[in-house]
Amino acid sequence: MSASTANKTERVVITGVGVASPFGLGVGPLFDGMVAGETRVEALGSPRGALAPGYGAVVSLSARDIRGLPNSRDMRPGTMTRYTFLSTLALGDAMQDGDCPFDDGDGALRRGLYVASYTNSDRFDKYVRFAHHVIDEDATGNSFINDSQVPEAIRKFSGFEFLKLMNNMPAAHGGIQGRCQGPCNTYLGTPSGGAQAIGRALSTIQDGLADTMYAGGVGSSVHDQMMMVRATRGLASSSDATPEAAGRPFDTAASGIVPGEGGAMLVLERESTARARGARVRAELAGYGEWFLPPSDRDGVSPSPMGTVQSVRRALAMAGVEAADIDMVAAHGESRSDLDALEASALAEVLGPRAAEVPVVALAAHVGSVEAAVGPMGAAVALQAMETGVVPGALNRENPLPDYKGPTSAAPVETAVRTALVTLTTREGVSAALVLRTLD
Repeated sequence: MSASTANKTERVVITGVGVASPFGLGVGPLFDGMVAGETRVEALGSPRGALAPGYGAVVSLSARDIRGLPNSRDMRPGTMTRYTFLSTLALGDAMQDGDCPFDDGDGALRRGLYVASYTNSDRFDKYVRFAHHVIDEDATGNSFINDSQVPEAIRKFSGFEFLKLMNNMPAAHGGIQGRCQGPCNTYLGTPSGGAQAIGRALSTIQDGLADTMYAGGVGSSVHDQMMMVRATRGLASSSDATPEAAGRPFDTAASGIVPGEGGAMLVLERESTARARGARVRAELAGYGEWFLPPSDRDGVSPSPMGTVQSVRRALAMAGVEAADIDMVAAHGESRSDLDALEASALAEVLGPRAAEVPVVALAAHVGSVEAAVGPMGAAVALQAMETGVVPGALNRENPLPDYKGPTSAAPVETAVRTALVTLTTREGVSAALVLRTLD
């Protein structure tokens, strides 16, 4: 067997998982909170509380929490945007969980990182201050950007301010933290990005370009700018909803996207690499699939669920399993009925008669919308379910959408989970799916 063929056939395993969520650092607090039916969505303080919808789920971790993580002495939290800060926390937690080697030697050449981020915005007041310097009025009183004022406005900001806003900063900081000299990149644009980063990391190992990959995603939709964008697009949840009941995946009472934030990373390794260093193998990343079905309206909803169906079927085919083997699903569940109905239809199509019995986990009820972190965080929850034999219940899903055929009880489910499906249906038309499987 050639080396390239061996790369394709050797299993890729998950040896570490890291999470930064409103429940704290690590997958344990997140999982335990979800099993207990808790939510971290709450009223936001001033001045952010004045922005619609006035509530969200915020990660309360600080720079001190980064200092205790592997390879973090070189990190400077004050130089990071919120997105970079959360991804740094998640990566350090994953490295610690996987007991990863942190050498700068030959191993670093075969170690890489892919991280997804919806954007890399910083504090909104900086953009406002910049706008105040460059916006002028013409003779008729109309506002315009005065290009002649731009150089002077830029001089009021340090060069570093613009450097840290570059979209590849999460990957740049992560590459330093993980001592990665192999493939490193940032994926941008949709909530499916974190799952896509993990899927591409799987391919990178299978193609022989790396032996170890850190992969995941980060999101901060509670960021001022992102809250304003969603409000102006009519996608934000209602200000009239109570915070603890606002996130309602697959429920008829859902009013829109609930702000939240979080980050999650997986440590992926070639099985032989993991075994050689005596790593604990948590599961196999057995399959990945993706599909693009262009949106058919201005709100960005695809005309049918077939994009999601195709991505799931591709992932199952790569893993060599059937829909009948799926023991749980970690879904997107955005908490807005148009997209949730599409995703629910896809799950009903894939699972068939088993749709009523397979547990479906959705993060939005517990931590709001975490953007590109939703897939990796869902994978982290699935890994805990595999190890504990417990799946969190369906919080805030008392009145399900007609298209949703799954369980609706908020009580946790005790069941053996050998095969887990992570699936993302997005408003941008991109669907992605991962299959995680326990090893014999």
